[in-house]
Amino acid sequence: MLRVTHKRSVDISRFEANLFGIILPMGLRVERVHITGADATVIHEPFSATLEDPGRLEVFVKQEDIAGFLNQTAPAGLKNVTVEAMAGFLHVRATKTVIIDVKAYVVCSLRIVGESKLFVDLESVDVMGVGTKQLMQSQIDKINPIIDTTDFPVSSKLETVEVVEGGILLRGRISPPA
Repeated sequence: MLRVTHKRSVDISRFEANLFGIILPMGLRVERVHITGADATVIHEPFSATLEDPGRLEVFVKQEDIAGFLNQTAPAGLKNVTVEAMAGFLHVRATKTVIIDVKAYVVCSLRIVGESKLFVDLESVDVMGVGTKQLMQSQIDKINPIIDTTDFPVSSKLETVEVVEGGILLRGRISPPA
């Protein structure tokens, strides 16, 4: 005789969730993740969720958290890193000790690769009035990508990245595991 089990499920016409202060596996702190969607079905056991259409994902990372991440990972031995998000770029100021403390100023842009990774690209580098872009690029390559959605617990695709006042804003889509 076959045993009949009933899956308990809940249909959700619309949902919204905000998550704050998330630390990603590589150490970067994300200030806020905002998720919205519609027409979801959540099954109790085993837990699963489905969406008729992918939900929306918005991720905000504060400039101070980017600076904290760079101070923690110390690419190229940099210290005292500050980051300012303005005019579509990340402006990074830092100190590197080479016998004496040397001030560095770096301008970076951001790009999405393969809908899942956020990379930092160097636009310009100024160390004591000398451009040393190639030297710094190898150090930046060590921290790239700074965000990788394959580490997220929900399948996510990044669509846009924007440098906004106070940080960076990523937008994309999510699909929960079935």
